[in-house]
Amino acid sequence: MQLSYLCHPRLSAGLQGPMVGNQRLHMRQGEFDAACGYHCVLMALMLLGHIRRNAVAWETGDERLIATRAVAQKYYFEGCDAAEMKLQLEPYAKDIEVQELRTRVAERTFDAVEQGQLCLVGFSTEKYMHWVLAVGIRYEGSYRKDLLVLDPVMAPIPLVPWNGLLLDWADNEPRRAVAQFTERVVIDSVLLLAPSG
Repeated sequence: MQLSYLCHPRLSAGLQGPMVGNQRLHMRQGEFDAACGYHCVLMALMLLGHIRRNAVAWETGDERLIATRAVAQKYYFEGCDAAEMKLQLEPYAKDIEVQELRTRVAERTFDAVEQGQLCLVGFSTEKYMHWVLAVGIRYEGSYRKDLLVLDPVMAPIPLVPWNGLLLDWADNEPRRAVAQFTERVVIDSVLLLAPSG
């Protein structure tokens, strides 16, 4: 079966991994900070063109980013759920509509990503919960099989615009796959990010 890939239209790859324009996109969380959600929010904001990478690193006076950072700091070292992820995106509400997918989740996630939208995906195992940013789809022939994701706990991969997969997404038996391992996961939440209006 022939494999093919579709990525977000603003996403590309360079020697440092995923890129948006001339900026490195991937944000890597620390080993113990439980800030995967915040890092995914930042990557989504960069891909959607609302912030630049240098705004994250330096104080630029961006009031919306400062507000997002203030909300995210409440959940550092604790992690966050879907409601708390929405709060992080609230400063961008006039530009980004956040919708939690509750029905036909796999189908609607594929549809959204195919249409150039982004989805924040929260999942859990027996040991932890985690957030990734869905940025593309892997097809087997014409069958939408897996989600291509940016995983903030893993390093970026040179010349590849994603660094992880949610395998068998369409078969309702999702597994997280990264460079070192594959594991079964339970999907807890999917937040669709769409342009407002």
